Amino acid sequence: MSKTEKDELLYNMENRDVEIPQPRLKRGGVSRPFLFGFATALCLVYLMDLGFEAYKFATLRETVQVASGELQTSWPPPPPHTEVARVARYVVHISDWASLATISTAAPIKGFPFANTASVSDGPVGLSSGTPYFYISNLDFTGRDLLTDARTTVSLSEAQSDYCHTSGFDPEDPRCARILLSGSIVEVKNGTEEATFARTALFSRHPVMETWPTGHHFFFAKLNISHIYVLDFFGGASDVSVQDYYKATPFP
Repeated sequence: MSKTEKDELLYNMENRDVEIPQPRLKRGGVSRPFLFGFATALCLVYLMDLGFEAYKFATLRETVQVASGELQTSWPPPPPHTEVARVARYVVHISDWASLATISTAAPIKGFPFANTASVSDGPVGLSSGTPYFYISNLDFTGRDLLTDARTTVSLSEAQSDYCHTSGFDPEDPRCARILLSGSIVEVKNGTEEATFARTALFSRHPVMETWPTGHHFFFAKLNISHIYVLDFFGGASDVSVQDYYKATPFP
């Protein structure tokens, strides 16, 4: 190749036109790369949800354990987090204790919000009613508060079972379900069919209650539920209607 030919070839290589591809626009001016990225993000969110359910299925044992005093009860695994009414019924039924928030009447903290722990049962094992029952004395802080204002919020956490622990969930992790039931505490009248059920519900799950001193004047009470929050996954708490709650069942 002559020098002239080499120079011409070098010139052509240095000055050739380079065509830069332009992004194709869909109708409305949205580029395909943008739409592809958006669709990918949606798919990732969906896959993350599926992955969590698969992880739950893979790591769950056949039973969930809850210990209360000398009793230890085995329960089926929890429902899917998308079935919030069932999750609420499940956590309420497996719970042996709850936190009751009242407005304090104690002189040093009168008017302050006040939370106290109480044993609870919505029915004997496997016979969920959905209604939380309590065995209360007016000698207790909570009993005295309820005499003045019967309103309360009852908080129940799945952390009292071993499900959250074996799944590696902190009690404040949304995947460790929390149920908040707001309403009023009312006494269950002695001699009624409901009083018999409340007694069986509580004493079958908390046998020691039968030995508590009669001089403390314990009585059966229940929560009349007016509002329900369920927090069992990322994205904030869900409102569950009282009607949907009572229509749901804790187990399949």
